[in-house]
Amino acid sequence: MFRKKFFILGVLALCIALLAAPSLAGIQGSGVSGIQIQNLSSTDSAKVVVSLYPQSGGNPTTLAERTVAPASATNYYMPSLSVSDGSYSMVASADKPVAAIARTDWAASGGAAIYSSIAPGKLVLIPLILQNFAGQTSQFSIQNASGTQATDISIKVIGRGSSTVVKELTNQTLAANASRSYNLGDIGTFGTLPNTGTDLGATGFVGLILIESARDLVAQSFVDIAGTPGVGGFNGIPGTSASQTLYCPLARANYYGDTGIQIVNSNNTAANITITFRSDPLSPNGGTFTQNMTIPANSSDIAFQGPGGNSRSAPTNLPGGTQTPANTVLTNNGWFGNATLTSNVPVVAVVNDTEFGANYSVRGQGTYNCVASSGVGKVHYLPLLRNRHLAAEQLTTGVQVMNVTNVAGSVSLNLTNWDGTNAPDPANQNAAANGGVNFYGSTWAGLPTVPANLGGSGWFGSGVITCQQDCIVLVDDGNFPGASKLVDRANYIGITQ
Repeated sequence: MFRKKFFILGVLALCIALLAAPSLAGIQGSGVSGIQIQNLSSTDSAKVVVSLYPQSGGNPTTLAERTVAPASATNYYMPSLSVSDGSYSMVASADKPVAAIARTDWAASGGAAIYSSIAPGKLVLIPLILQNFAGQTSQFSIQNASGTQATDISIKVIGRGSSTVVKELTNQTLAANASRSYNLGDIGTFGTLPNTGTDLGATGFVGLILIESARDLVAQSFVDIAGTPGVGGFNGIPGTSASQTLYCPLARANYYGDTGIQIVNSNNTAANITITFRSDPLSPNGGTFTQNMTIPANSSDIAFQGPGGNSRSAPTNLPGGTQTPANTVLTNNGWFGNATLTSNVPVVAVVNDTEFGANYSVRGQGTYNCVASSGVGKVHYLPLLRNRHLAAEQLTTGVQVMNVTNVAGSVSLNLTNWDGTNAPDPANQNAAANGGVNFYGSTWAGLPTVPANLGGSGWFGSGVITCQQDCIVLVDDGNFPGASKLVDRANYIGITQ
């Protein structure tokens, strides 16, 4: 029977080895992961086999085949599986198209991150990489997505605003399907990287990483913030996924967060970027705002919507409400909406979404990749949705849908319970031209409560968004207001076939 392989990195089952660096905070103590694999067929069940490849080496652990009902998801909670403690990459094989996300939580710190299955490439970009910038440090993992050993992997670190390679690792080796993790806090490997962030209000290294091999690779990255529970998780992007049009479904300037959009130009010519910010109907301040940027060849730069950021300065003047560089505490009277990037050459971008306290201190963070024009569609699969799941955390998802066309259209969300049975659906909504709508988990009525072995409180499952017009979807997973145990929020982009 034909089976297609799907790759996911950074799966952590009570992982200690990756977490020893003293600079880390949100990634602290033992991490545990839950994997949701969703069947993308609406008519046929999918047979799924998962293999876990330990980073410590040795043979993979192959889990028993599961049958997943149409459009539903199955959960693999790592501590409940018969695998040893450690760090793993995962390969899921299925006879129908499937997609996967992994959510990893670090209970000791409250850190959390979600990342998803990704397409391989021989050139992979990590658009945002940090070394001690405002207390933030990056980890990243690389997996060999081919059936043959890779011996030629190169890793190039390039600073923001420059095309100069400041550090290069060559001839890195990975066995077939195996993975390895790197930490920019490892000074012995990466050295002390140059200061490229002073004009952003802090010091430290901000840049990007280019990963290349003759074999197909995938990559995944964490950004950890010292002294906070904040962790951002996002995928490396194949160079073939660069686009002249990118969509970022959630941007904020002092509305329950502030965002920054890191844009990478891997071409040999400068990129002339136009960013169009369009407000959400619920934004405290409305309007459409435009920012223009030029990014040198083989370099990167940031459009920052936070206090003191270039998106708030003239001539863009994105409204920030009463939040200022002198008082960076969120007052939630600024602006939120979506952003569309257009460029003369193909680019990639990632959004960092941060909850600031006083003096740019960070309370929480989420990160997601902007979507290329080839990634838009009318149907999007959401492997994990929740409504006040777990008594203390009350984890609840918000689903932000961005209509990327000039024509208004309806949006529906179809829900499926954790066990593959149908769940009551929320009412359809209408998305204005180039506008957005939100489905929030706590408003979904009639949902059953999960059994005791799955938390015994609230609901979780999967969903499918169907748009009348082309759209993209962002899912944000975090505490319901008033939860007694606060954890870092995490997010992921809805998946198209």
